[in-house]
Amino acid sequence: MAWPAWALAHFSNLFFSNAVNVPFGANLMSNTSGTLVGVVLSPITWLWGPVVSTNVALTLIPGLSAWGCWVAVRRMISWKPGAIPAALVYGYSSAIVTSLVFAHVSVTVLPIPPLLLVTLHAICVGQARTPLRDGVVLAALVAVQFLLSPEVLVMCALLGVIGLAAAAAVGWRVVHDRLPYAARALGIGVGAAAVLLAYPVWFGLAGPQSVSGVLFVIAPLSGVVASGYLSPGPYRAFANAYVRFGGYVGRIGPPPNFVGWGLGVSSLASLVLARLRPLVWLLAFMTFVTVWLSLGSYVFFGPRWLNHYWLPWRTLSKFPVLKEILPDQFAPYVPLFLAFLLAIGLDAAHRRFRYVRGWRPSQVRQASVALTVGVTIVALAPVFVTFDMPFTVQPTAIPVYVLRDVPRLADNRVLLTVPFAVSGSDAPMLWQAVDGMHFRLAGGALKTPDAHGGPIAQGPPGSARRILSDLTLFGNTEPRGTPKQYAAVRQAVRRWHVDEVVIDGESRDPVYAAGFLTAALGVAPTIIDSAWVWKVPPTRRLSPAVTNTSLVLCRAGAAGTSADHDPLAIARCILQNPDRG
Repeated sequence: MAWPAWALAHFSNLFFSNAVNVPFGANLMSNTSGTLVGVVLSPITWLWGPVVSTNVALTLIPGLSAWGCWVAVRRMISWKPGAIPAALVYGYSSAIVTSLVFAHVSVTVLPIPPLLLVTLHAICVGQARTPLRDGVVLAALVAVQFLLSPEVLVMCALLGVIGLAAAAAVGWRVVHDRLPYAARALGIGVGAAAVLLAYPVWFGLAGPQSVSGVLFVIAPLSGVVASGYLSPGPYRAFANAYVRFGGYVGRIGPPPNFVGWGLGVSSLASLVLARLRPLVWLLAFMTFVTVWLSLGSYVFFGPRWLNHYWLPWRTLSKFPVLKEILPDQFAPYVPLFLAFLLAIGLDAAHRRFRYVRGWRPSQVRQASVALTVGVTIVALAPVFVTFDMPFTVQPTAIPVYVLRDVPRLADNRVLLTVPFAVSGSDAPMLWQAVDGMHFRLAGGALKTPDAHGGPIAQGPPGSARRILSDLTLFGNTEPRGTPKQYAAVRQAVRRWHVDEVVIDGESRDPVYAAGFLTAALGVAPTIIDSAWVWKVPPTRRLSPAVTNTSLVLCRAGAAGTSADHDPLAIARCILQNPDRG
């Protein structure tokens, strides 16, 4: 949210940030940046800050996604009120609502997929306008979705290809008649979208600091649990440590793929009522395919015999681009297809009521309204009762040093912080965003490339990035303070153009980190507003490191003096050792 607003105000590149990972920067198109959301909400960011704009986005996402579904469904049915339950089923599905607690804006704002579905139907089946108009609409939707989330666009493209292939195979008798219109419209749409997106696509794939390869090591293992589609699981349990780390402290909801028995029964009834419409069978087929894709490469927590059957993601995940997709992100498309199926079923029921002998139009309308209300309750209630509303979050905590002292520094000063900005630790980037990009960061909780172009993550063992990550995150082995480790950090301070080293906020053991950095930099820090601060000389000529000392013993001694009252105790212990390297 912060970078697009800052880039617009300073005429900088929307797709590249030089405020993090100094001096290399970060390619935002290789990350889930949600550029368009940040651009649209930039006035809110300018006035009230990125936290407010993020909260606005998260609040609007379900309603906006529901609106997109409502607009799309209304084009497919004559009983327009039937679009209301369809919109609610999709926009307030567990797939979208449960993602809000992680603040996954880019992959959660989903008003475009239903519009893409209805546009493809208009191009290949309806053909009621002109190829030029339908092609332009398709290009605009593709461009908007790419700027919201390229990952979502890739998934939509994959599902679109599967759906078109299935429709062509079943309706091969009419393909010859509809092919000229569809080919022209699709050609215009794809061609225009390619022109519009040529630069951002190139930038994400081959631009500066672009990342290739598997972006998420858990991708092959990130499928949904099959039983989660009908079982909400322990949805009243408290959020685990990973979720709380992101700021959500309430009770967890259902699994993201939960649709509930109510929607399942309603969808089956719709299939029976509208069985004469070919579209409902296509929707049923696409629901099955999407469920199959969402299981990932392996079936977890299910019958073992299922693993003997071929899962398509085992093959698809080996292809370029697709291997960067997490299969559990297919979960929102199941309620999308079921929402269309539900609306078409209500439309079929309304048509049947119209032919009931002796019923007046008012009676037909009353019966249709009653059925629509009843289906809405049956489809939504089993899902809605699992949500923990209102969401329980915690306020943004910004260290006093960042709020009071950092703004007094010269612009573009480079800070190396503990907690270190790395995957799993985004607090320093939050401070930077709230500060208005006044300072730059060494490191960044973003995907940046290693020497081979793949994501560097926490870095290889022995690297400065790994050492600083180990000082920040629980679960890793704390650096013991070897001469090689000190040399790696000192070299990084010079290579990253660091002006200040700061320990503040929450991290693994800030007192231990203060001792480590004191030994590495060879000088004691200054305590400013409860933060440990080392000023790096402009020449970046550092004092010799203290290479023969025991961090463990000094940490134990600092604990004995109560580090809260004497934060420099560990630094004095380190510097009492005369041996320097």
